[in-house]
Amino acid sequence: MKQLDINIAKTLTYSGTLPLIGSIILLYFPTLLPWADLDGAFIASTYSAVIISFLCGIHWAAYMFFTDRCPRNLLIISNVVALLAWVSLLATPQLAITFLHIFCFVCLFGLDMKLRRADIHAEWFLHLRRNASIIVVICLLLIAGAVQGRG
Repeated sequence: MKQLDINIAKTLTYSGTLPLIGSIILLYFPTLLPWADLDGAFIASTYSAVIISFLCGIHWAAYMFFTDRCPRNLLIISNVVALLAWVSLLATPQLAITFLHIFCFVCLFGLDMKLRRADIHAEWFLHLRRNASIIVVICLLLIAGAVQGRG
């Protein structure tokens, strides 16, 4: 992959964490945009479910192109994780949804590590996924704290 493409991927990935950072701002500073009437926890949970599904799609693509080198259970695990993320949107309380999404992100990073060991993901991609996963998990933990605090 060309360095320009890698830089674009990194920029898009890190930019993809901005909705969660925005959700934190909405939750911890609700008077910042009082006219907007936005629910930061709702935004975070729906956005997380979308991103989890997107990451599962990356795993599907990896399996389709590298079937002989992929873990055999990759499709099953990524499907279960995607379904968990979406079904969680029907669940309550919000705190449980947030922790389930954290679990999903951690599971997906675990799959990414397996794909790296199988030489399917490039080293730079694993580092990017690690960094993005850390940011996302920290954001979701802060969101969980805000949700618990308003509980």
